[in-house]
Amino acid sequence: MKILKILAALLLVFYLSFMCTGNTEKEHAHPGHEHSEQAGHVHEAGENIDPFQETGSLIPIEGEWEKLIGLETAEAKMMAIELVISVPGQIVPNQNQIAVVSPFIESSINCVFVNVGDRIKKGELLACLSSPEIGMQRAEYDKAKAEREIENQNYERKYKLHQENIIPDRSFQEAELNKKVAEVNYNYALKKLLALGIRADEIDNPPSEHSEAVGSTIHLYAPISGIVTFRDASIGQKVNNSMKMFEIINLEKVWLEADIFEKDLTKIKIGQKVKVRVSAYLEEVFIGKIFYIGSTLTQETKTIKILVEINNKLEKLKPGMFANTHIVIGEKRETLVIPKEAVLEDENLKVVFVKEKEGYHRHVINSGIESDEFVEVLSGLSVGDIIVTRGNYQLKSKLKMSGVDPHAGHVH
Repeated sequence: MKILKILAALLLVFYLSFMCTGNTEKEHAHPGHEHSEQAGHVHEAGENIDPFQETGSLIPIEGEWEKLIGLETAEAKMMAIELVISVPGQIVPNQNQIAVVSPFIESSINCVFVNVGDRIKKGELLACLSSPEIGMQRAEYDKAKAEREIENQNYERKYKLHQENIIPDRSFQEAELNKKVAEVNYNYALKKLLALGIRADEIDNPPSEHSEAVGSTIHLYAPISGIVTFRDASIGQKVNNSMKMFEIINLEKVWLEADIFEKDLTKIKIGQKVKVRVSAYLEEVFIGKIFYIGSTLTQETKTIKILVEINNKLEKLKPGMFANTHIVIGEKRETLVIPKEAVLEDENLKVVFVKEKEGYHRHVINSGIESDEFVEVLSGLSVGDIIVTRGNYQLKSKLKMSGVDPHAGHVH
């Protein structure tokens, strides 16, 4: 009987121990299941997970707020995109369309007819100068001109007499020599006046306006059409040939300077198309062509200079403007693209905001080539996705201010 009582007690202890262990396991299993569901790390079999959509980064749609920030969207689409090299550049004057106007001789200013900023045409009068030396040179010219006329008449008379054998050969030859000498002296005096800046049509009709001494006036004319960008000229001022009185720039064609890295040198050539944008006209693209590629590399930066000529009929481009320069080196056929302004940098990632039914989701993308307007999307988006192109910075700020970890639930 004692043995049976002992066995019954052991069985009771074993049973109670087994029941306690089972309850403990159930209690531990149940809380763990709840934690997994709340944390979002357990997914049902076959669930479609987009590794580029960050599930903790939803921003609800708020109509009034969207209007306030001017939110705009565009559609991710398939299209051909140009292959470009993008470099910074700067607009500079066309060196062939800059004119510096200086007097050819020491003189004094009588009148000035233009100011800085004036738009003038080639041949327009800029200023009147007066110089005693011009008066002396004109006197020499008038003398040489008169002597030439006299010697020409003398030659004509002796030529006829010589033809009739009335005068000897020697007398005719002297007349012929005197005629040639007079012609040389006349041409010399004429060229001296031209070299001093006197126009050919004013040599025999010297301007006498704005000067008491007839024939001592010099008129300065614009050598090109353009805008007066510099003036150092006042009435009564003494000037000489080392002084710059006026500068004129024609902006109908401007140049762009840019530096190309050595690795891209084989991709560029003379005549290549270039697209240029400046911050003053963000919606406008200016087209130019490369006309110069430097011969040597800059040692410090390992770059080479190029010059691009751009048509600028409306004169929107101004020297000194910085420009985004896109050199077109080829075209890639159909690929998925989105506007460049849709892409943001965030912690070394490229992200966009996609509009969906429940709100805006932050997506990480892998990008490919870029043109001046578009970015190729290698992964992270699909055709037809609606991408935020304006207001995306505000969405990014709102996401950070909401306290939501944008990387929560992100699958790597």
